[in-house]
Amino acid sequence: MNWNLISIARKLGLRFREESGGNVAAIFALALVPVVSLIGAVVDYSNASAVESSLRVALDAAVIAGAGDTSSTQNTTALIAFNGNFVPRAKGVTSVSPIFTSNNDGTYSGNASASVPTMFMGIAGIKSVNVSAKSVAAVATVPSPSNARCIIGLNPTAQSAIDDSASSAINASQCIIQVNSSNAKAVTLSGSAQINAAENCFVGKATTSGSAKITPSPDAVCTPMTDPFAKMNLPPVGPCDYTNYKPKNNETLQPSLYCGGLNISSVTVTFAPGLYIIKDGLLQPSGGSVLTGNGVSFFLTGHGAGVQTSGGSSWHISAMKTGYLAGFVFFLDPGATPASSSELSGTSELYFEGVLYFAKQQLRLSGGSDAYATAPFTAYIADTFVLSGSSNLNINSDATKTTVPIPSALLTGGTGGKLWLVM
Repeated sequence: MNWNLISIARKLGLRFREESGGNVAAIFALALVPVVSLIGAVVDYSNASAVESSLRVALDAAVIAGAGDTSSTQNTTALIAFNGNFVPRAKGVTSVSPIFTSNNDGTYSGNASASVPTMFMGIAGIKSVNVSAKSVAAVATVPSPSNARCIIGLNPTAQSAIDDSASSAINASQCIIQVNSSNAKAVTLSGSAQINAAENCFVGKATTSGSAKITPSPDAVCTPMTDPFAKMNLPPVGPCDYTNYKPKNNETLQPSLYCGGLNISSVTVTFAPGLYIIKDGLLQPSGGSVLTGNGVSFFLTGHGAGVQTSGGSSWHISAMKTGYLAGFVFFLDPGATPASSSELSGTSELYFEGVLYFAKQQLRLSGGSDAYATAPFTAYIADTFVLSGSSNLNINSDATKTTVPIPSALLTGGTGGKLWLVM
């Protein structure tokens, strides 16, 4: 008779009749053996299940890390991720042995097993339970062409919403050019002008003359695109910090509110990171000025707002990464009363990394053949566009090579290679 089990039963408040030599108590005690064993098995199974779950979590992290590292240290990267995420969740877990494999189909897999000691099942001679897990990750490669719109002409009816009457070329092989105008001459090219894009979505028609050409042929059917930034959450405009400011020497400017515009003539200006608000006037560089800034955005608002570049000035600007206008180099307030047009021109560097947004304004682009330096990501949005001079407007839209956030409204597909779990 198992007196220990009887004692346990009595402690639980159970009483037995001492009949037939204690047969009832003995029978009950024997019945408790499988019950207690079952409860113990549930506890041991729960421990083993927790370890298995932890294995899977750690493997998922490991294969994602490994798939993202195509160097010779791939397995080391995966192992570090595994060890950093594996929590045994039970005492005495042994034989944890992750194995990682780079497969011919481009996936990266991991297997791991562990031995989990039991606390109760040892009664039945089962000293441990083996658990295992498997995880597979892949890099889903989304081609960079056609993944974003990088030129958007918003005017719904304009003739020559893109007007290129010179020898200018728009090279945008990684992105889509969108023209909303339904006009029979929505896009006009002449001379040796060219448009080369991943896709040309023109609601209206395009006309060419001379040796001008458009590649590929415009879409047979194109749907107008609503202005994605018409209702942006805009920065507050407080009292003026400067009025009619004109730097007299080379200097570094700080993020501020400049009323009456900002006139920069024949000097070099470095913009410290942050937001610059230009109110009731133009941002107007001239005379070969040099303007540089990393993490800089310009908010153009009020009367006569816009940008006018002349005299061979040079720009090298990348947009803010956080804040109200993250991702935008220029943002013309939709509620402003703008100047008739904005103009970006020059004979030296014109480098803009981010979105240039002039929704209520014509944007005029001109310069020498090498003026428009190629940033990893640039997008131009305006009411209409005019190109002149011999400029080659080279536009990249590579989300994998820029640290400036691409506004999601511009994306039509993926953003390059994306890691994902297959199983």
